[in-house]
Amino acid sequence: MMLNGWSIPTIWVAVIAQATAAVWWASSTDQQVEQNSVKIEQVVTNEKHIAIVQVQQIEIIKDITDIKMDNKEIKNIVQEIRLMMTRWDNDS
Repeated sequence: MMLNGWSIPTIWVAVIAQATAAVWWASSTDQQVEQNSVKIEQVVTNEKHIAIVQVQQIEIIKDITDIKMDNKEIKNIVQEIRLMMTRWDNDS
């Protein structure tokens, strides 16, 4: 099958063009996969940081609760001291 001597060279040119396009597409796809892998790694790292911050927030909330309880206790102690001081002033 030869039309003026062009059919075999034309087929080879088409095959080479297709092969070149396939290599170009594969390299582009590989680059995209690599970029996606980097982004996925960043997401995993971010999730770890988020988990750490969440644990820290839980501990901070516990600390705040403890501080509030301590403040109530201190307020009660100060109130008792005030009452005692008032009694002493009245007794004198």
